[in-house]
Amino acid sequence: MSTSSTISSESQTSPRFSYALASVGDIQVGAVHRSPGGRISLRELEIDGQPVVATRRFWRSFFTRFGIAENVFRYFRPDEVFSRIQSQRDDVTFRYCIARSPSSSSKRSDQLLAVTNPNRPIIRYDDIRSLLDGNGGDDIRYHNGVVTSTHAPRGGSRQFAIGGDQFRDRFCLETPVDGYGHPRLFLSMLRLVCSNGMIGHAKAFRSDVPVGKNMEHCIVRAIESFDNGDGYAALRQRFESSQTSWASVHECLRLNELLESLRRDKQLTQDGLIGRFRSLAGDLNELYGLANLDALSDKRRRILPSKARVYDLINYASEVATHHSHADGANRIQAWLGSLVSEEYDLEGTANSGGDFDAFFVPSDDGLPAQSRN
Repeated sequence: MSTSSTISSESQTSPRFSYALASVGDIQVGAVHRSPGGRISLRELEIDGQPVVATRRFWRSFFTRFGIAENVFRYFRPDEVFSRIQSQRDDVTFRYCIARSPSSSSKRSDQLLAVTNPNRPIIRYDDIRSLLDGNGGDDIRYHNGVVTSTHAPRGGSRQFAIGGDQFRDRFCLETPVDGYGHPRLFLSMLRLVCSNGMIGHAKAFRSDVPVGKNMEHCIVRAIESFDNGDGYAALRQRFESSQTSWASVHECLRLNELLESLRRDKQLTQDGLIGRFRSLAGDLNELYGLANLDALSDKRRRILPSKARVYDLINYASEVATHHSHADGANRIQAWLGSLVSEEYDLEGTANSGGDFDAFFVPSDDGLPAQSRN
């Protein structure tokens, strides 16, 4: 038996969600793809007779639910694995969630999200949307089983200056709608001049929301009571330090590699972003007289400065994440930013003072002034 949920106020292209119970024996695997390196890809499935596309989130939750390793399909066929689970475990029933896309004409466009214990509490998509709308949630988005929203802390949306820029404190709430994982809170800062949002996707800036049987009550309580003065102070200190720290060759190469990876995965929505970043950081090959920067050791890369400061890297990356990338790409950039600011910068404190920083790094294709776009 399954149930469905929708949000009537959203467009018809928004996914619909259905929840149901099944057992391991109800899973049928379609085509099995093996990469040259031996990696197995199982995306085409049928569950309880329904054709679906298995997401990475499904397989992670499946491995967690039944305590098996991710590389098990390298050595055993899927039917062997499923048969073994059924013969060795009594609790082979699980709850699953399917995200259905009504606008797609493909017969196999529905995404199979996570599987969880049937007794685990869950908050459904329409419930969390209504809850967030009624509790001051901004920039509410759904992607890959998770609803993300932005909120002001309990102490108020404090505005403060770092160098010549104005910021406001925010926090980001991530709520899974398929029951896999707990809701999580991340500290965030909003740069007002360009509406760039930087989310502290690092353990140092994260808080898990403890949940009981009534998840709605737990989430509302977290939204209404959350504030982290020490965390915000630490995040502000990292931003202040970034203005007086030259970005190292190592840090620039890491961001460049990330942008290249996003371009290959078609996660960027505008051309020329990598070239714009390289002009910001400077021509590092010419600067140090090397045809290939890979010739430098990791230690050497960390002590050689670029022409940008770490603050430039933070602003550029957050601008791309906020305005010029798809959801997956934005999440990967925010994760990189979280790791950058949570650790000591390679050349921390090496610049004498903070300079004047650009409000925008990426020119627009629409011909509008920057303030009109934001």
